[in-house]
Amino acid sequence: MKKISLLLLAALCHIALLAQSALPSQVVLTPYVVNDASTPGADKVLLDKLNRIVTKYGVSSDSGLGSPFIITGHAIELNRETTATVPPHMAVDLTLTLYIGNGEEGILFSTCSMNLRGVGNNLDKAYAAAFKRLDVNDPELSAAIEEGRSRIARYYAEAGPGLIRKAEAFAAVGNYADAYGVLLRIPPVCPQYEQAQDMVLSLVYKEAESYNGDILAEARAAWSASPDEAGAAEAARILAGMQNVSAKMRAAADALMKEMSGRMQKVDDAERAARKKREENAHAERMAAINDATKVAVARAQNRPAYHIHWW
Repeated sequence: MKKISLLLLAALCHIALLAQSALPSQVVLTPYVVNDASTPGADKVLLDKLNRIVTKYGVSSDSGLGSPFIITGHAIELNRETTATVPPHMAVDLTLTLYIGNGEEGILFSTCSMNLRGVGNNLDKAYAAAFKRLDVNDPELSAAIEEGRSRIARYYAEAGPGLIRKAEAFAAVGNYADAYGVLLRIPPVCPQYEQAQDMVLSLVYKEAESYNGDILAEARAAWSASPDEAGAAEAARILAGMQNVSAKMRAAADALMKEMSGRMQKVDDAERAARKKREENAHAERMAAINDATKVAVARAQNRPAYHIHWW
């Protein structure tokens, strides 16, 4: 069982600010490129362009959370020729089509196409030169982004209840990581956003209750194994690790401390220190709890399922 921490508190605060902003920050697109072994350099250029696009149009994510919605591109080569220059170079004419849709479900929302030409001393560099000419200010691209964003908003309006049920199903079998992964990707534009945030807190505190129960059991074991000053000090140290403590669990921890202090007066200092540590930063507990779930979702996003796209 992992410990709840404040390591990503700054990122969480940023997410909270995004939740209060206008629509462009509420929908996220993940840049995605199907890599081609023959054009690795060009693929990097295209991915960089897609990252610039999502940043420009306010559909990028700074939280590290993955999104089922992607923007990707596919090029069709129209012509290839060798230039008459010295040394000769390769020139390619391409039609690059950008696709916006739900990559996990294979649902296409919008597209736009543009003709590009690139010249380089090999095929990879020629493709890279062509991709560099992709204009992020292209009006057709802007229209495609807006159409995709609108359809994503409609998607969440329709899919929100199902996403909540999906998260509930994960949580019911103790799969909290996947439950967080579903809930934390529900944006403010979704009618179920507040419900999802409340559910995140509920699940985190449920996990915390289990974690703190393990801590309490470990402390009791330490005290039972060594009912003396050393054992009491060790138990107090263990109890100090409890986090997001409920009233019920706090009472149980205090009862154990009282039991130990009744027999070992010298642990008073340890008791006070442990009690102080459990009670300090109470105002930050809600943020820490959501933040812990964010950390889980970030870890999950790094191993997200493969996208299932068949758009070309």
